[in-house]
Amino acid sequence: MLAAKTRDKARHPDGHSNPATDLDRTRGHALREIAHPRCIACSPHRKSGLRLDFRDAGEGRVRATFDCAKIFEGYPGYLHGGIISTVLDSAMTNCLFAQGHRAVTAELAVKYRAPVSLERAAVIEAHAARDMYPLFIMEASLAQDGQTKATATAKFIVSQGV
Repeated sequence: MLAAKTRDKARHPDGHSNPATDLDRTRGHALREIAHPRCIACSPHRKSGLRLDFRDAGEGRVRATFDCAKIFEGYPGYLHGGIISTVLDSAMTNCLFAQGHRAVTAELAVKYRAPVSLERAAVIEAHAARDMYPLFIMEASLAQDGQTKATATAKFIVSQGV
């Protein structure tokens, strides 16, 4: 696991955020802004982008919700496979950002388990499977209606050029 220490990242019962979680989210968002501020997948500044907003999900994970808008249709009624691949890759990248790492995708393998329906929210989540700095093995999933629809495994390499 990439986190240096295990810490409680859950929301307090009164609804206030945990400072450790907020710090990680801030660090991840700041690094994303520096590393790739106009990213088609996760930049909040691109009107035509996916505008994924990854948040700390605890235990070294990040999570975002994606609305699967009709504009991203592949086969009738279903999300295009390239969009699925993009959101999974972005989740893993943003997970690394949340841990303070800038790395690029070196290899990506996606398993499409079931079609992803349009106009229904999907949850994308990622975590680090192995830290072998400067190489990271990452995993991600896309779920809809409680069912895992796609998974990905990727190798990321730290790059000074990004």
